Amino acid sequence: MATIRKRRKKDGSFSYMAQIRIAKRGQPDFAESRTFPKKAMAEEWAKRRELELMQPGGILTAKWRGVTMNDAFERYMHEFAQDAGRSKRATIQQLQRFPIAQVKITELGSEQIIEHAVMRRNSGIKPATVNQDIVWIGIILKTAVAAWKMPVNLNDFESAKLLLRSKGLIGKPGSRERRPTENELERIRAYFRRSQRIRPSAIIPMEDIMDFAIASSRRQEEITRLQWSDLDEKCMTCWVRDAKHPRQKWGNHKRFKLTRDAMAIIKRQPRAAGEDRIFPFNGKSIGTRWRAATAATGIDDLRFHDLRHEATSRLFEAGYEIVEVQQFTLHESWEVLKRYTHLRPESLQLR
Repeated sequence: MATIRKRRKKDGSFSYMAQIRIAKRGQPDFAESRTFPKKAMAEEWAKRRELELMQPGGILTAKWRGVTMNDAFERYMHEFAQDAGRSKRATIQQLQRFPIAQVKITELGSEQIIEHAVMRRNSGIKPATVNQDIVWIGIILKTAVAAWKMPVNLNDFESAKLLLRSKGLIGKPGSRERRPTENELERIRAYFRRSQRIRPSAIIPMEDIMDFAIASSRRQEEITRLQWSDLDEKCMTCWVRDAKHPRQKWGNHKRFKLTRDAMAIIKRQPRAAGEDRIFPFNGKSIGTRWRAATAATGIDDLRFHDLRHEATSRLFEAGYEIVEVQQFTLHESWEVLKRYTHLRPESLQLR
């Protein structure tokens, strides 16, 4: 229902406030008002707005009319990304700096999404990286619909994504084939030895951790979660807690097979009183030390995760079959495992 109220201003003239209030059973009342210098203008606006609000989704659209994509990013970070990793948070924070973040969420259409992708492409960004932007825009929009009941046009998003993929502006990353050479590994080992002599207080045994990653195929964070109580020396197995999984972040505990080299590295680790972890260090600190080592030794584009790739490839080169390699690496899919088998023919051990 709309009402028009006449108000006297300080200079003696009048203004007219049009107010609309709509009550719906089981929901808070919706109210909207606007002030005009003439009564006819107020009446005309009130009639038009009443018709707009009575349309399907009209009130919902009005409720979220001023909310921008940036507001949605902030809310998502607060409610759903408390435990998000560094990479995910960085992607969302970067999106907040682009023009698309200032678009009102109820007005976001395929045009703005395509413009964002084109802008990123024109700045030299690869399709796989642009795809990450689009993936996260989609996650935010779908969360807005499901969790916050925002009137978002998901059809426009899907149409934009389909066009971007067909034109090659977005795409999946190619499988990474980077493996360290023996020379690179020796240079990194030498760097860790020197830094340990210079700074004895730097207690992270990076040389052992690097070699353990290659011998065990464990990820950076997984290494720091291995526990003495989960180790079975007789069977040469250990449990890894919260192993990486595409859908299950916590509680995915799995037992894996240890190579002899991996077991030897574990056995020479000191056991601290009251500490059950075999490598009681911070995963982020390991990553920082690794990046410092590759930078100091002039080794380009070598990530700590590439050591897992190296470990998997060495297992195949030693003659293990896929089903056997999976007992070491814990890959979820054999198809995924295949792309890690960039083997060196000269290293293949014939049976």
